Amino acid sequence: MNLLITSAASATAQLIAGELSGAHTLRLTDLPENASGDIVAHELGHESETDELLAGIDAVINIGYQGQSGSPAHLMDYSTRRMYNLLQAASDAGVKRYINISTLRLYEDHEENLVVTEKWRTDPSAEDVDLLNAHIAEYVCKEFARDRLIQVVNLRLGWPFVGDSSAKPEDTAVISHGMIGAAVQEALVSEELIQWQDIHVQSPIEHQRFNTNTAARLLPGLAGRLSS
Repeated sequence: MNLLITSAASATAQLIAGELSGAHTLRLTDLPENASGDIVAHELGHESETDELLAGIDAVINIGYQGQSGSPAHLMDYSTRRMYNLLQAASDAGVKRYINISTLRLYEDHEENLVVTEKWRTDPSAEDVDLLNAHIAEYVCKEFARDRLIQVVNLRLGWPFVGDSSAKPEDTAVISHGMIGAAVQEALVSEELIQWQDIHVQSPIEHQRFNTNTAARLLPGLAGRLSS
């Protein structure tokens, strides 16, 4: 597949690109102040250049959490206006699937004994700008999906991100690098998804905090890894 990965200079985008590069053709993009090397500098504005960025793309992987840094005003602009432009251009280009990388930290204030599923609403504190913008990015994506303009998979990933064998006992919401790559790969190809699909993914560990039954059901290639 031809994939566009946004906020490509971020650690999350670089991790995902590394996991997918052998199987797909990647187009990496970021804002001009972040772009270097093979990353295409792009403002994600209203102009035709955004349409050109999406030309020939099969799916978009958007880093909706900690893809950007800066002032609250900058982050708010990115997760609203620029995301709207990107989604509109993707819809106009006939992109089949848009994967938004979000975070299970949106539920971190909930007690760990609660069985939190995808049906639970997110309600992050406005004091954490990164979480607030992840929350807003989800809503922008959801509006496009509800209007049936594009299919969106909202992957809420656990935290922290670790190597495949370096989780600590206290990291009850941890996710491994390999699990992240596998989740994105499965989200690209699954045929079981609805127009707007929330999916929670974390690594299987003792005292696991989040329920991953939906991921095991809708992302068949993950089922074995989620139960191991």
